[in-house]
Amino acid sequence: MDTPPRSLRFDGGPRGVLLFHGLSSSPLELTFIARGLQRAGHTVCVPAMPGYTHRHGPVQDAEGWTLAALHAFDDMAQRCERVAVGGLCLGAILALRVAALRAGEVSALTCLSPSLDYDGWGNPWHTPLLPLARVVPFAGRIRIREREPYGLKDERLRAWVARQMAQAGESDAGAAYLRVADILQARRLIAQAREGLRDIDCPTLAVHAKEDENATPRSAFQILNDVSSAMTRLVLLRDSYHMISIDRERETVLHEMRTFLADALARITQPGPSAHQSAIPPSLADTAPHAP
Repeated sequence: MDTPPRSLRFDGGPRGVLLFHGLSSSPLELTFIARGLQRAGHTVCVPAMPGYTHRHGPVQDAEGWTLAALHAFDDMAQRCERVAVGGLCLGAILALRVAALRAGEVSALTCLSPSLDYDGWGNPWHTPLLPLARVVPFAGRIRIREREPYGLKDERLRAWVARQMAQAGESDAGAAYLRVADILQARRLIAQAREGLRDIDCPTLAVHAKEDENATPRSAFQILNDVSSAMTRLVLLRDSYHMISIDRERETVLHEMRTFLADALARITQPGPSAHQSAIPPSLADTAPHAP
């Protein structure tokens, strides 16, 4: 019997960072980011969660995922002076829920490839029809196989992931398939996250690839426009697809996260006047600078 993936824990300083991986994937997809944040002095945890992590329990609903994420945050908050949250893809949506439900407790929020809409160029033709699975008997049991480019613009990494998928049914970029039942619950979680955006008041970073095949940067813009955070930053990447934690610009992603978390901590320890920055359309800029 296969052993379920295990949580990643890297001990560092008193500042904690809680990261959530993508749906039906594993903590391994955030290893590079987690270790880099540890080197910057953070204690980092990427939890494996039942019903959310690949091969880790039966199907759970959106509320179950949220409760597991809140439990992970509360546990880390007991061990660290301050805790930032973040995630990749649907993990970023989970981070949004935690930031909304623990408003005033989360020190910063980092969203990597957040997916409020599945509107990217690489989604299969039947994506808009998935909501119909709620009323079709047994449709939730259907599995949708992942396919190239596997969220990767780097062709060598893509070939490596393809070999892992063929040999083990999973890879560091995620599982070889997604259950329709999980995708339906992901849509519920997204709807809940949208409703809670105004409750988010912590410094918020969004990093998104312009060529993301799963979700266009529109998701990142909506998040930064709708949160109540006084400090926001948007970074658009030019040489990556969806899996920005392992793709060509992973070093840039890590640098942006480290810099933003340091700036957010400085805002907390030395408060001063600041103004919320509205995100601007992708066609007009590559990044939105820090709030003055």
